[in-house]
Amino acid sequence: SSGINAEWPLRPGFLIGIGTTLYLYANKSIKKLSKCGKLPETKDEKKEDAKKIENIPAYITGIATSKDYVAVINNNKALELFDRTHSRCACVKALKRPTSVQLTESNVILSDKAGDVYSYSLPELLNQPTYLLGHVSVIMDSVITPDNRYLITCDRDEKIRISHYPNCYNIHSYLLGHTEYVYKILQLTHNTILSMGGDGKLIHWDMRTSSPLQTLPSNHGNYTALTFYSPYLVAASSTHITVHRLQTPAESDMSSEDMSDVSLVHVSELSLCESVLSLAVSSGEVLVLTSKPELLAYELIQGVMCNKSHLSGAGVVDLAELVPNALPEKKNVDTSGFKDYFERKKRRIEEETLKEMKVS
Repeated sequence: SSGINAEWPLRPGFLIGIGTTLYLYANKSIKKLSKCGKLPETKDEKKEDAKKIENIPAYITGIATSKDYVAVINNNKALELFDRTHSRCACVKALKRPTSVQLTESNVILSDKAGDVYSYSLPELLNQPTYLLGHVSVIMDSVITPDNRYLITCDRDEKIRISHYPNCYNIHSYLLGHTEYVYKILQLTHNTILSMGGDGKLIHWDMRTSSPLQTLPSNHGNYTALTFYSPYLVAASSTHITVHRLQTPAESDMSSEDMSDVSLVHVSELSLCESVLSLAVSSGEVLVLTSKPELLAYELIQGVMCNKSHLSGAGVVDLAELVPNALPEKKNVDTSGFKDYFERKKRRIEEETLKEMKVS
């Protein structure tokens, strides 16, 4: 589950996690920053558990950035925090294996395979984490909205949940439209998000009405990677990369209730020889990690990827450490009744919300 993280604020570039190594790519060069995944020793840990964890090959599964810190999660339960000088500030062992990580100004938000989300205080991470919310299945991804008002989570059972943050017991809404696991969420605008599902669909959502604005089916199998840097959305499915441009009305109109003018418009498409494992985009550049394995950089000019350059040959990045993403297996169940189920569930949620509003 190695991959590439988007641009680090205040320092243009990409953070790349391959195996247990964290790299920085900036100004056409790659620098090795740190080895990750070393768990702190704990006196209370059982010898059997410690030995079991040591036998698991560690690798980076997620990276989150803020203006002051970088948080890295590993498959061996390690949560590590680095400052802007790339020095490790703290490292703790998560309660369960982490699945996603997010950073706010004062907290690290961590989801895990047990379906729970916890908050750790910055910068020490040593205090007992605060429980925020839980799903009944594995949480695949999480997003904190830029205004810190909502925590958005998605799970193995096709659900997207929008919760008020930090009081996450207060559920704003559910977004129901996928028929397979929801693997990734991206915030596109203040009021819209995009979800990537195992059903081969990208769904563009209006958060205020909890309704889909647009559905983008894949023509080349399941989507495997997704990234956004306004106004461009870059999506990969198998060996194909598609670029869409987010078309929005004037900023003065973005506060209106009507979001019908917000849409993703197809710009370009690129076909590669190898499957795409991960990608990231920033101003004028796209990084692509393939299954070869190979690390490629493209210029992004008006939504078209061009002028490819190979970064693997520099000898700095050890691609032998690469651990490919493992997408969840599909359930292979009859989904013919899902539409009726989702409609009933949506009505029930609306009725419960109205009852709560009347009580309050």
